Amino acid sequence: MARGYDDTHSWLVMGAKIVLPLIALSLLATLFLVSERIDPSQPIPYADIDLVELAREPRMTEPHFAGVTVDGAALTVSASGARPDAVGNGASATGIVVRIDSPGAFSADIVADEGRLDPIRGEIRLRGAVSLRTSAGYAIASDAVSISTDSTRLESPLPVMADAPFGQLSAGAMILSTTGAGAPYLLVFNAGVKLIYHPVN
Repeated sequence: MARGYDDTHSWLVMGAKIVLPLIALSLLATLFLVSERIDPSQPIPYADIDLVELAREPRMTEPHFAGVTVDGAALTVSASGARPDAVGNGASATGIVVRIDSPGAFSADIVADEGRLDPIRGEIRLRGAVSLRTSAGYAIASDAVSISTDSTRLESPLPVMADAPFGQLSAGAMILSTTGAGAPYLLVFNAGVKLIYHPVN
């Protein structure tokens, strides 16, 4: 009885040694037949980069700038992309986000479609659907805003529309500034101001 069991076991082991490798080879052959053929003459899908254009027009992805103005406000600037000028005088950028935090409680967030950083003039010129929100409750929209990088000063020479805590107003220009560290921030609308006043109940 034991002899018959040993013979059966031996045959099973021998059969497994033959059948299992054949099954493995069949699976590998199936994988190679089903898999997509690769054409070595085609470019790599994720290497779609124009090196000539990149060398001719260098660019930066998601640049970030941070500094402190003379009146003590923290200024941070980020963008989705930027291209330095050919002569090295600043850079143009798209998807710009600016944040100003004063030593006190005042803060402002500015978003623009595009703009230009001009280190010679010490300013950032934003254009194209510029929106400004302040911690004082103002939401302002304009087509152009200049921001000083040396001191807290924002200026729009073009018409602005604003939602204020007391109503809506429009004006031909706007300036946000301070006289120095610790001084209050002054938001001035001028050049034909129109106000729709909403009394606070």
